[in-house]
Formats: sequence, structure tokens, C-alpha cells
Amino acid sequence: MSYTKFAVGLRRLLNRPGRVAVVCLFVFGVSIVLNGNLWRLWGLHRDFARISDEISTTKQGIRDLSGQLKQAKDPAFIERQARDKLDLAGEHDLVFVFPEQ
Repeated sequence: MSYTKFAVGLRRLLNRPGRVAVVCLFVFGVSIVLNGNLWRLWGLHRDFARISDEISTTKQGIRDLSGQLKQAKDPAFIERQARDKLDLAGEHDLVFVFPEQ
């Protein structure tokens, strides 16, 4: 193909704005994919979703721990835990001791 035929073909292409727009969009799309910006954008979106899930999970954990902390400050809760886990008795409780045979 000679230079003159190429120049004439290029001039015909440039005289049609619709085709020029399609070629520009094609070049733009290829440059975004090859440059890696689209891949980075997808990665950022994935990371944003993961971090949002972690934040909501952490906030729920904080709410749970705050409730447990309020409960642990209650003297009745402390007494109940001491009785259940340490086998302690209250001041007015009866304690039965059975001998082992």
C-alpha cells in the first residue's frame, strides 16, 4: 500500500465523525485495560467491600463487649459467677457436706 492510498483512506476516515468517535473509544478502552487502571479499580472496590465488612463485624464485637462490661460491673453478676464457677456459698446459704465412702 502506498503512502498516497493510506493518506486518502485516513482522510476518508477522519471525515466521518461517528467512526472517529468509535475509534477513539476503542483506543481509550484498550489503553485503560492495558494500563491496569481497570484492574486497580476492581481491586479497590473489592478491598472496600472487605474492609466495610470487617468494620461492621468489629462494631458488633464492640457492642457485645460493652454489654459484657456493663454486666461484669454488676455486683449480682459477680456474686453469681463466684457461686457457679468457684463453688462459693453466700453468707446465709446452707452447705451440706457428704462424706465419701
